[in-house]
Amino acid sequence: MSLFRGLAILFPPSLLVAFLLAAGTANAAEGGSKDILHAKLEPIVVNLLGPTRQYIQVEMVLKLAKPEIGERIKLYMPVIRHKMILLLSSKNVQQLGPSEGKQKLVQESKSAVNQALELTEKEGVTDVLFDSLIIQ
Repeated sequence: MSLFRGLAILFPPSLLVAFLLAAGTANAAEGGSKDILHAKLEPIVVNLLGPTRQYIQVEMVLKLAKPEIGERIKLYMPVIRHKMILLLSSKNVQQLGPSEGKQKLVQESKSAVNQALELTEKEGVTDVLFDSLIIQ
């Protein structure tokens, strides 16, 4: 009988998943993993520019240059959210519709977050990933 099957009999599946995730996190913290570091932002919803009532809802994940940046993001979160709200609310549907518009938003978002953190791209946020992007 495999170790995982034996654990599944002793523990409910949800507890087993939590245990395995915790073990993976501990392994990463000890330097056992070379995973890329990420920080997830809370969803942001703002109205878009234009005569019609349209909005954008965005969930973003920030790719970090080094682990210490995660703590700095927590400290600067109000500034980061403020800058992202200003950036997103300055856009209209025509700018964000095409793929090029979304790519430009990635670059502008990365720049805005690094500006809020008072860091360069090499020191702070190296990329911005959209977990979700809804325009209505």
